[in-house]
Amino acid sequence: MKKTTLFVARLLIACGTLCAVAGAASQGSLAEVRFKSPVRLTAGERHLGAKRLYPSPALHDLNGDGRADLVVADLPGRPTVAFAGAGKRLTFGPEEALLDRNGEKLDFNNW
Repeated sequence: MKKTTLFVARLLIACGTLCAVAGAASQGSLAEVRFKSPVRLTAGERHLGAKRLYPSPALHDLNGDGRADLVVADLPGRPTVAFAGAGKRLTFGPEEALLDRNGEKLDFNNW
């Protein structure tokens, strides 16, 4: 669970989301908080959420294999998934459109 929490924090930073460290304000100024340089995550050979408006990632095991897959939604409402790769290193396959039960691409039309 601790690794997942750490990954989510890094993911939020990598996606350009500003995050605050719990308790940092109580220990003084937020200026004292130091983050590592952001890292662009990849899904397959491409950057995660490339050329998408406001990509919003979430971790969820969609295929039931016990590994958290990366679900990404965007402003136009077209969610995709990047399935977690096997092995010790956290990697993801290429982003794929999420499909409904009829095999149609999900599109929430700017949700």
